[in-house]
Parts: sequence; C-alpha cells; structure tokens
Amino acid sequence: MNIQLDNEQWQAGSTATLGDILADLSERAHARARIVTTLILDSRRITDRDIDPHLLRQSSSSYGLLVATSSTQQEILESAQGAIERYRRLVVTEGAALADQFRMGAQDLSAFDLWLGKVADVVEVIENGRKRVGTGSSGQVMAGWIEELLAARGSHDTVRMADLLEYEILPRIAA
Repeated sequence: MNIQLDNEQWQAGSTATLGDILADLSERAHARARIVTTLILDSRRITDRDIDPHLLRQSSSSYGLLVATSSTQQEILESAQGAIERYRRLVVTEGAALADQFRMGAQDLSAFDLWLGKVADVVEVIENGRKRVGTGSSGQVMAGWIEELLAARGSHDTVRMADLLEYEILPRIAA
C-alpha cells in the first residue's frame, strides 16, 4: 500500500493492518507538530465514524493508496475563526434574549441552563485563543461572574441574573 502524508510518501509492509498504518501516520504527523485532518483510502473519504475495530484489523494489502493531510493546531483554529465568531455572536444574542425574559419576570430556567453549556464552550475557545497569542487570561474573572450568576439562579433572582448577563457576562463574551 502506498501512503502519502502531505508531501511525504512511503510504502507499508504487506502484513501491516490499517490500524498499524494509521498509528504510524499519526506518529509522523505528531512528530511534526501536526494533526491529521483528512484521510482518503482508495478514493473513499474516511471519517472518525468509519474508524472502528473492523476497519483497523483489515490488511493493508487489500488497499492501494492512503492519502492523508495534516494541519497545525494554529491552522485549524484560524480556519475555524469565522465559525467561532458566529457562535460567539449567537451566544451573546441568546444571552441578551434571556436577560430580557428575566426582566419581564420569566421563571422558567430550562433555556438558561442549556445556554450555560454554550457559554462554557465559548469561554473555552476564547481562553484557548488567548493562550495561543500569549495575551492575559480573563477566565478567572469570567468564572467569578458565572459563580455569581449561578448563585442568583439558585435563589431565583432573575433581576440579578439579567443584570449580570447584561452588564458583566455578555460584554466579556462579545469582546
């Protein structure tokens, strides 16, 4: 089987399994500080869902070509930047709508609980981006405001929740 990773090419032994080859491929990419992002096995795109024990046990002699591409973590994050920004705006918009509902006296907190999961995702991405560019971390500051928000939620103080969202949390997520 011929194997190609970006611009590097080599032959796999006839007794190698696809699991052996994928492990070697991953090691080679990792040695160059890269992550395998696509796999094409004999013109068939392989996704993470396709990689199961049955596929991993198959002999490489059953296939002719495996083409893989890789990217650095930086390249992956840069390519995802548009999606990250759209998601951030969505979380801010949903948070503003929740604040408005709280100001009108809404007591159903199920949508708020779902929204908190999105906030956790956005904060993680923001923090990873700050670490990547070497700027200071505001994660602890945000965590303090989230704690206050959760305390207000625990006491069903929706006015306090709306204030925290509007004046403390949403501006930090939007920035």
